[in-house]
Amino acid sequence: MLEHLRVLDLTDERGLLCGRLLADLGADVVQVEPLAGSTARQAPPVSGSGTASAYWESFAAGKRGIALDLDDPAAGALLRRLAAAADIVVTSWPRERVEALGLDPDTLRTQHPHLVVTVISAFGWTGPKAEYADTDLVVWAAGGPLEPHRDGGLPPLRISVPQAYLHASADAAAGALVAVLARARTGRGQTVDVSAQASVGVATLARVLATAVGDDHPEWQTTPGRPSAGRTDQSGSGAATPNSLKKWECADGLVELHLSMGPAAGAFTNNFFAWMREEGAIGEPIASWDWRTVPDLLVSGELDHDQLDEARSRVRAFLRGKTKAQVLDAAIRRRLLCMAIFDMADIAASDHLRERDYWGHVQVGGVDVRVPGRIAQVRGPEGPRVRGRAPSIGEHNDTVVKEWLGEEQA
Repeated sequence: MLEHLRVLDLTDERGLLCGRLLADLGADVVQVEPLAGSTARQAPPVSGSGTASAYWESFAAGKRGIALDLDDPAAGALLRRLAAAADIVVTSWPRERVEALGLDPDTLRTQHPHLVVTVISAFGWTGPKAEYADTDLVVWAAGGPLEPHRDGGLPPLRISVPQAYLHASADAAAGALVAVLARARTGRGQTVDVSAQASVGVATLARVLATAVGDDHPEWQTTPGRPSAGRTDQSGSGAATPNSLKKWECADGLVELHLSMGPAAGAFTNNFFAWMREEGAIGEPIASWDWRTVPDLLVSGELDHDQLDEARSRVRAFLRGKTKAQVLDAAIRRRLLCMAIFDMADIAASDHLRERDYWGHVQVGGVDVRVPGRIAQVRGPEGPRVRGRAPSIGEHNDTVVKEWLGEEQA
């Protein structure tokens, strides 16, 4: 789809995914590394022997690679010639390195107006925080979404796996392609300036907008098991239900289940309790509750939260005797608002993903490894797909220089 585009990829672990997405779409993406290799080659998770980074092998797949002594003026000159021959230059390298090499957005766009220059950073290329130091944790904290991840008054918990720059890298790939489309009309490139702080805000937009739309009591401010005073959850989505009450243990993992109440979705909870009653897991009076009317019963005092806690306790005991597969089957047959929470083993064994031809294959250390291979299904043979393994250090130095510049590398 993008076979006509050349991408010079000056990213490390903070921006590696951007080029992978463009490579999956067919672009010729050339990953530039220092002679010792990108720092992304040590990004976790790594193999037990420490010889292969799954992060690198995943997000550098489908690219070609060159390695240069970035302190050598000749290497800087070569990079600038390669940039001139590219359609897109994408970087997440430290600002001082990019500027020292003359590869910053202002310099490149002044010299080569056709270029789409995409920069990925924590807080954006400009602004009062542009040169702040950062980590994944800092970006999440600055973006706001850490606030819900706390237990009562304790400090927020960090996101388990670094994700902020994955959001930013995906946004960068999309932004670069929008700029390429604009160039087809105007003949001029653009600077695509991606802030990871902004990306995580957009990715968690409901949290960001909660206060703006007048939701003064989002679920993380409620006492566990108790909605805020005067505010009973009738949404059907569990919007006022603490997250801790939506995850339930089962025999082989976790399931997501909303015990929704009110006229919008209480009938789904009735279906769930009917299943429990059929299997002798619940008795009266709970078995006869109509969850469509439970909010009114709570307001009137006919039910109290201790009784709700008893119902939850029965649900908890019931689900611990069921497997994820049993819960998922019941959800489909009985119209329940629940879903098994898949772990990586479940994903790897998914018949659905196999039937959709989701998986690709790359060679890592001579071993065939199955990896996520399609970001979308596109009719025809040239849709997005992983197009090869990640490059070894300096693997394509000669061929890239010859093909892009018509030169032999010195």
